[in-house]
Amino acid sequence: MQIAISSASLYPQQPTEAALVNIAAMGCRAVEVFLQTRSEYKYAYVAKLARLCRSLGLSVHSLHAAAAQYEPMLFYKYRRQNLDGGEILKEVQQAAALLGAECHVFHGPLKAENLAYSQLSQGLCQVAEAAATWGIKLALENVSWCAGWSPAVFTALNHLNLANLYYTFDSKQAMRSGFADKEYIEAMAGRLINVHVSKDNGELPAENTDFSGLAAALAAVNYTGPIVLEAYGSKVPGASLLAKSWQALKNKFK
Repeated sequence: MQIAISSASLYPQQPTEAALVNIAAMGCRAVEVFLQTRSEYKYAYVAKLARLCRSLGLSVHSLHAAAAQYEPMLFYKYRRQNLDGGEILKEVQQAAALLGAECHVFHGPLKAENLAYSQLSQGLCQVAEAAATWGIKLALENVSWCAGWSPAVFTALNHLNLANLYYTFDSKQAMRSGFADKEYIEAMAGRLINVHVSKDNGELPAENTDFSGLAAALAAVNYTGPIVLEAYGSKVPGASLLAKSWQALKNKFK
């Protein structure tokens, strides 16, 4: 099982390209690239980032972008918002393809919108179809303040059997939503392709952090994909401690 690191773990202290250089220096070779702002979605920047990843020997598993900047707009009832969100979505998914990512991590509409499943599924279907045209998978994440806030949402989506829709599990977001890791993972079984791990509320895991329950839940659904260390950068004192945490996580998921 590959243990990757998200560039978001060094945000906002370091720009994305510098974060990737530091991650590679740790000996890590699998990453999730988190693009933080629209200027980072542009073709010229992403092309440079792709060349940097190749030169560093980094394999990009997943691509994440600042969801609040465009994703809710895709589901609003105002057509111009839909179109503007769609323009940004195209940039983000093109970036994922340029970087060779397997999947685009997606939050979807805000929980407060309380969309009917018919509206949610229609919107997700369109975004998943767009991702497929770039040769990438859409990976809806459980996020406490977005549509996928509860395991029941993923269970309901499974019954709809939407093409090219997959899932990202995030441990800190599960804690924020108040559900056990196992509940999400069981609901995501069969479509789980990405896992975000941190300690508690986005802190760096340590040698004594207990991940036995999470490991057992992943094993129960035969998950063998990457596990991505995604801590909140504001809780990461420096790159050296991130490297130490990554090593600890590798020991946990041998």
